[in-house]
Amino acid sequence: MPRPLGRRNPDYEEKRDRLVRDLTDYVLSTELTRQSFRQMAIAGHVAEPTLRHYFGDRDSVAREILHELGERAGPLIDAVAQPAPNADEAVDAYVAMSRAGVQHGGFARAHAFGLVEGVADCEVGRTYLTDLLEPSLQALESRLKPHLDQGDDPIEARAVALMLFAPMLLAVLHQQLLGGEEAAPIDLDRLFAALAKRTRRALAAET
Repeated sequence: MPRPLGRRNPDYEEKRDRLVRDLTDYVLSTELTRQSFRQMAIAGHVAEPTLRHYFGDRDSVAREILHELGERAGPLIDAVAQPAPNADEAVDAYVAMSRAGVQHGGFARAHAFGLVEGVADCEVGRTYLTDLLEPSLQALESRLKPHLDQGDDPIEARAVALMLFAPMLLAVLHQQLLGGEEAAPIDLDRLFAALAKRTRRALAAET
């Protein structure tokens, strides 16, 4: 008996969720390029009409992937937000967690996907901001803020968080995804250690 018009298959959500997971795995392992709708369909092992059936258009696919990336990053973001007994440990433990994320490989590609897609479409950019970038920054702010002597001024915590987060992200993109390992190599371990030292000094100056 044919399915009534307008009614979804019972396994619609399951298949859609599986497609999102497969496509997320794909963007975490592919080159730093903006994939076409056809390339996404091939990566999901479905035809383009099938991908359109589940998501509507390409930007909707990108937003769903960013939702999934945010979900996957959730445990690490939660760990970053945990308090530390002192400023040195707050900084050093964060750098160690970030270094582990770099070695795993997902850190740079997740943010690179958000940047590439977000610059091309404002709605996708908003999803990257709300699901991945802002949670990452806010977690680091929460970690560092108790060690700032600035009362409730949120701009101070944001400034110190960006002081650490932004150059680390840029350095990883530079080395891993933009060809820097060959064209302009950087010792990331030494760079991260230098950034940690600079941030500890900044925190010490505020207290």
